[in-house]
Amino acid sequence: MQPAGARGLVVAVVAVALGVLAWLVLRLATSEWLAVGDYRTLALRVSDVGTSHTPTVGVYSRFGWNHPGPLVFYLLAPFQQLSGGRDVSLLFGALTINLAAIATSLWIGLRAGRRALVLTGLFLALLCVGMNPAGVADPWNPRFMVLAIFTAALAAWRTLFGDRVAAVALVLWGSFAVQCHLGSAMPVLTLVAIGLVALAWRSVGGPDRPRDRGTLVLAVIAGVVVWIPPLIEQFTSDTGNMSQILDFVGNPPADTTGPATGLRVLFRLLSVPGDWVRGAEPMHAGYSYDTRGWAVPWALVGLVVAAAWAWRRRWRAELAACGVAGAAIAASALATSRVVGAPVPYLLWWAWAVAAFTWMAVALVALRQLATTRFGQRYATDLVLVVTLGALLLMVPRGIDLTKVQVSAGWARTIDAVMPATLEAIEDVDGPVWVPDGLWLDGSAAMELVARAEEAGLDVRRSPNWGYVIGEHRVIDRREAVREVVFVNGESRLDFDGNPDYTFVTAFDANSPEDQAELQAIIDRHSEVDVTGMSPIEARDARDAVFAAWRDGEFAKEHPDPDLEAYLRLIRSGGLLSVYVSNGPPR
Repeated sequence: MQPAGARGLVVAVVAVALGVLAWLVLRLATSEWLAVGDYRTLALRVSDVGTSHTPTVGVYSRFGWNHPGPLVFYLLAPFQQLSGGRDVSLLFGALTINLAAIATSLWIGLRAGRRALVLTGLFLALLCVGMNPAGVADPWNPRFMVLAIFTAALAAWRTLFGDRVAAVALVLWGSFAVQCHLGSAMPVLTLVAIGLVALAWRSVGGPDRPRDRGTLVLAVIAGVVVWIPPLIEQFTSDTGNMSQILDFVGNPPADTTGPATGLRVLFRLLSVPGDWVRGAEPMHAGYSYDTRGWAVPWALVGLVVAAAWAWRRRWRAELAACGVAGAAIAASALATSRVVGAPVPYLLWWAWAVAAFTWMAVALVALRQLATTRFGQRYATDLVLVVTLGALLLMVPRGIDLTKVQVSAGWARTIDAVMPATLEAIEDVDGPVWVPDGLWLDGSAAMELVARAEEAGLDVRRSPNWGYVIGEHRVIDRREAVREVVFVNGESRLDFDGNPDYTFVTAFDANSPEDQAELQAIIDRHSEVDVTGMSPIEARDARDAVFAAWRDGEFAKEHPDPDLEAYLRLIRSGGLLSVYVSNGPPR
C-alpha cells in the first residue's frame, strides 16, 4: 500500500495533468483555427478517406514522393467527419491520438513496475514541455510522430522480456511513426528489429516458447495489416511510392548533412538541458539548424556509465533499456547524417523521443541504485513524482502557444478575408477553374480556394505537379480550364493591373499600417537601383533582383543584418495579397 504522501503526489500529478489538458481543450474549442499551408493539404487528403480517392500513401514530401503510409489520414478521418469538416477537428484528432500514445506508454510502464511507471510519466511530461501543450495537438507529421516514437522505444525495451502488449504496441506505433515521416525510419526500424528478433529468439529458446510464438504472430499480423495500403499502391501503380523512396535513399538528389553535422545535431539533443526539453533549436536566419561547435552529449556519457553499472550489478531490465537506447542512438546518428539538403530542425524532431528515452534508461539505473538505500526505498519514486509535478507546472507560465500549430495567424486572416469575394467571382463559371502554383502566401491561398470551392460545389484545381500532394482528382492541365484565379503577393499586382485579360477581385493585408510601412522601408533600403527610364514593371523587377541578392547574401552570413529578421517576421505575419480572375480561358 502506498504511503499517504505518495498517494497525495500521484493525485497532484494527475490533477495538474488533467488541468493542463482541460485548458488545452478549451483553447482549441474556442479558437478560430484555420488549416493553412501543409495543414490544408492534410485536411484535403483526410477528407478523401472513405471515398473512391482514399489515399494509399502518406503525406507528401518536398522531393516529389509521399511518406510511406496513410495511417495519419485514416486516424484523423473520423474526427473530421464527426465534426462536419471543421478545421479544428484535425487538432482534436491529433490530441486524441497522442493521448492514446501517452496512455500506451503508461500502460507499458505499469506492466514493467512502479519505478518504470513513474519514470515513463516524467519523461512524457518533459517531452510535452518541449512540445508545448499545443504541440501535443499538432497533426503536422514531423511533430505528430514524436510521442509515437517514444512509445515504440519503451515498447521495444519491454518486448525483450516477452511483453505481449509491448510487442503489438511496438509494431503499431512504430509503423505510425514511419508512415508519418520517412526521417524516423532508421531508428524506428532498429527498434522494431530489436523487438522482433528478441521475440523470434524467445520463440525457439525461451522459457515460455508457446506464448512468445503467439506474441510474435500477433505482432507480425498487426504489422501486415497497417502496411496493406502502401503495399497495394506499390504493386498497382506505374511507379510505386516505395520504389521512389528507395531510389531517393540510394541516390539522394542533393548533398546530405554528413557524419560531422549529423553528430553535432544529435549531441545537442543529448546535451543538457537538450533542445527537446527547451522546445527550441539554434537556427540560422535561413531556418537551418545552427551546427557550429560541439555540445557535450551528457546523455550518451550517462548511458555508458549506467550500462556499465547495470552490467556490474547484473540488472537485466535496466541493462536492456540501456542497450535499446544505445542502438537507437547509433541508428539516429546514421539518420541525422543522411538528411538531404539543409538540416532544418523540423526534419529532426523525431530525435527528441530518442533523447528522452536515453535519459530514461539512465534514470532507470540511477533510480534502482537509489532504491538500494534506506532513503531511496522510501522516497525514490516520490522524488520522481515531485520532478514530474514540477515539469507539468512549468507548462502553466509558458502557456498554450497555438502558433505551434499555425503557419501564420496573419496569413490565416488574409486568406479568410479574400475567400468570400473570390468564391463569389467564380460561382457562375461553367467549367473547371485553374489556380496557378505559389510558394508563400499566394500558394496557401490557392490551396484554401481549392478546399473551399470543393465544399461549395465549385470545380477549382491546381497544376498536375500537385497531384501527389492533394490527390490526382484535384489537378488539371491549365489548357483544360475555362477560367483562372490568380493570387499575387505585393507588387506582383503590377503584372495584372490594367491587363484587359484579368479582372481585379479583392485585396487584403493583415499587417497594420505601421508594419506595412516598416516592411516597405526595409525593402526600399536594400533595393536601391537607378530605375530611370524604366516602366513600372521593369523598375519593380530591377528592385526585386537587388533585394533578392541582399536577402540571399544575409541568409549565408553568420551574423545577418537585423533588417533580415524584421523582414522575415513581417512577411510571416502578413503582406499584401491581391486576387484576379481571368475573363476567359487561361492563355
